[in-house]
Amino acid sequence: MTALDQGMNAGSSPVTSGASRNLVIVRAGDNSLHRGWGADDPGCKFDLIVSYYGADPSAFRQVYENRTDHKGGKWDGIHALLSRQPDLLDRYEYIWFPDDDLEADRATIEAMFANMRRHDLHVAQPALTLDSYYTHLPFLRCKSFEFRLVDKIEIMAPCMRADVAAKMLPLFQQSMSGFGLDSLWTRLAAQNLGASAIFDALPVRHTRPVGIHMVKAMATSGRTAESEYRQLALQYGFGEFFPLSYGAVDRKGRRWRSRPIIGLRMVADYVVGRGNFRQTLKWKRRLWHVLRRQCSKPVDLAQIVLEP
Repeated sequence: MTALDQGMNAGSSPVTSGASRNLVIVRAGDNSLHRGWGADDPGCKFDLIVSYYGADPSAFRQVYENRTDHKGGKWDGIHALLSRQPDLLDRYEYIWFPDDDLEADRATIEAMFANMRRHDLHVAQPALTLDSYYTHLPFLRCKSFEFRLVDKIEIMAPCMRADVAAKMLPLFQQSMSGFGLDSLWTRLAAQNLGASAIFDALPVRHTRPVGIHMVKAMATSGRTAESEYRQLALQYGFGEFFPLSYGAVDRKGRRWRSRPIIGLRMVADYVVGRGNFRQTLKWKRRLWHVLRRQCSKPVDLAQIVLEP
């Protein structure tokens, strides 16, 4: 029986093939780009659930889309879905939580899941193309590297091992923006070094300015992304969100371990690629910040134990 046969609505549970151990959950509006991700291709190695926050009863009703409905923000919507169907956290090994305005393709997504397994990562993300809209410069692609080991993974497109998502799930309920969650999910294990990465060789493109839907969704809630961040920062004792690359593997398979040298290579890649940047002025202001923090800011991946 397909999702369409069941007439999925706000109270129903999505039906997936169950054949894959990889799941993509996208919180989608009417302009979602997920139909370009290849989930409808024969032999696709991931399942897709479209958690829809729009108002069109006919939108995204293809069988492979497994639509379910929930208003609100990204992370409280994901909480609602996984709370209704907690078996998803047992059925799947890895779950990707991308924004709906990312341009990606099937090969990139499948390679991301494969790399999660190959490197035994807890949480990771694809890099962003240089012409993407972005918040933090270090999440943009560095063409010299296959991947970089990092201490932070942002809320735009994290891929998590299912047990990491399960630990984070209670915090999703009270978060519309996700601000602050991204300082926690890389620090849940007793040993977190080498467990989170940015895949530079697997970039995706962020096509819209950051936070448009989030601001609209939160406008009537009386909450702000900044207040959500402050609450979690106070509760768990973390400070500024800025990703540091403390290890890397380059395109020739060589390992890099010096943070200053990695920072210099990142800056060199960004300078060489400066003609591709969409947000040129933002790039110029933040380039020095990247190098300075790479050289001086300590990496903190000490375990954080989430409160019940």
